[in-house]
Amino acid sequence: MWSPATSPSSTLSATVSVKESPRKESEPVELFIDSADVDEVRRAAALGVVSGVTTNPKLAAAAEPGSFRERVGDILACCRGPVSVEVLSESADEMLAEAAEYASWDARVVVKIPMSLESLEVIHKLERERDIRVNVTCMMASDQAALAMMAGASYASLFVGRIADMGYDADAVIGETAEFIERGQFQCRIIAGSMRQTADIRRSFLAGAHIVTTSFELLAQMAHHPRTMETIAEFKSAWDEARKRGELS
Repeated sequence: MWSPATSPSSTLSATVSVKESPRKESEPVELFIDSADVDEVRRAAALGVVSGVTTNPKLAAAAEPGSFRERVGDILACCRGPVSVEVLSESADEMLAEAAEYASWDARVVVKIPMSLESLEVIHKLERERDIRVNVTCMMASDQAALAMMAGASYASLFVGRIADMGYDADAVIGETAEFIERGQFQCRIIAGSMRQTADIRRSFLAGAHIVTTSFELLAQMAHHPRTMETIAEFKSAWDEARKRGELS
């Protein structure tokens, strides 16, 4: 099992910090919604802050029953950006066929391929030979992300919450991955997923993630602060009192 002590990239951990993100300052950051619920995606897209969608089999299974292709089509219709759809096949040939099917639905579909040794060939063929964008998913270490980039992946998804569950520093993993992109000049974007709290979102961006994908619940929490609500109520109360006294009309 990978650990900071044994990872070939572990020596970067001491030099990469949240305050020293390897990501270029001019690079934009984006927020994706992690959902297979069409209504939820529509609500998030209407806010004007979400530029893409990620789905996975667990999210799809939790959504209302029906045609998965139609569901993806509905999601594409209410979101302007890329939509990641994950393959479930295990053999290389089956993954290639499933990926080609998903990619045929729309040019904005990005195929999610879970990281494994066997999947590297699939990633390479999809990106280099078939011009199908790949989001390599379920990654827990910068070592895995490095291989995904070398294979040609457009996106590298790191699971922040699960990395932290194992006792590792997710910020350092993101930072190492971002530095690898910079040093190798790879055309790959880091997606930080598995968000557990709003602090994870903030820290992931500051650590070097280009994209954070999160639930609608956490997105809503980002906009809320109790002191903000108290201040709004205070201002309104002052206004109402002034009107009652006839000082405002």
